[in-house]
Amino acid sequence: MSLEFTLPHSLPNIDDSPSTLCQKLLELDAIGVNYLSCGPTYFPSKSDPSLKIGIPLTASSLHVKWETSNGKQKHQFIKEGSVSIIPPNLSHEAWLESQMEMIIFKLTPNLLEQIAKECQGCSIEIEAKWSVSDPLIRQLALSLFREFQHGVPGNLYVESVGHILATHVLRRYSIRNKVPDRKQTNKLSKYKFQQAVDYINDNLSQDITLAELANLVDMNQYQFTREFKIAIGTSPHKYLLERRIEQAKELLSRTQISIAEISYNIGFSSQSHFTSTFRRLTGTTPAFYRKSS
Repeated sequence: MSLEFTLPHSLPNIDDSPSTLCQKLLELDAIGVNYLSCGPTYFPSKSDPSLKIGIPLTASSLHVKWETSNGKQKHQFIKEGSVSIIPPNLSHEAWLESQMEMIIFKLTPNLLEQIAKECQGCSIEIEAKWSVSDPLIRQLALSLFREFQHGVPGNLYVESVGHILATHVLRRYSIRNKVPDRKQTNKLSKYKFQQAVDYINDNLSQDITLAELANLVDMNQYQFTREFKIAIGTSPHKYLLERRIEQAKELLSRTQISIAEISYNIGFSSQSHFTSTFRRLTGTTPAFYRKSS
């Protein structure tokens, strides 16, 4: 159903706007990540079966109008520094009066249903929030965007972000939410934990997924991520990165293999991605580390 409102002035449709750049950064089975950059634009009425989370990266003048489930029309201005939570199948349209950059996450219905079951009480009915302050979501979006600027991050990292986002949104923004029954949670035994650690260490050069690790120890992804962090104090993705960097240190100090080859051998998508991660975790560059070893 088309929503009726009057545009402040004539704006080009997003499909016809020459200033629009819509880039699909990554699309996995459960999560998609898009980057949008555009000038003054009209976004026609549409809906999507996925949950969408919009995070403006720059100040903008963005207005949105939508229709609630009871037929009431609402309008809101998107504030700078805010986050938009757009429930599945919510028809909405918007207009933008200035230049804007935005990251858009898409979480599939299957992921939401899976996380809702794993949360033991979360509802998949999400309340629309067009301009809400949510530092966690903004930090996740900015961190992931920085990773994309240095290359395509691994599936394990993106899947972990997707699970964190889905869990956070369901816990905070679902319309009906029961208190989880924590007595029913599974535990990660020492044997299963060692299985997961050994698998990571044996496959550092591979693009390991969260699903692989969870299936290995016969747990769902939400439970595995939580129990892994309880056991070792860090997430599976961060542990993988730390092990890759430790292997890189060995190769840098004991061999003459080029930095580019090392980066690919330990599972990074590019040398720049490896260098930025190495610097972030060690405080120095691979080249300087090699010279000082």
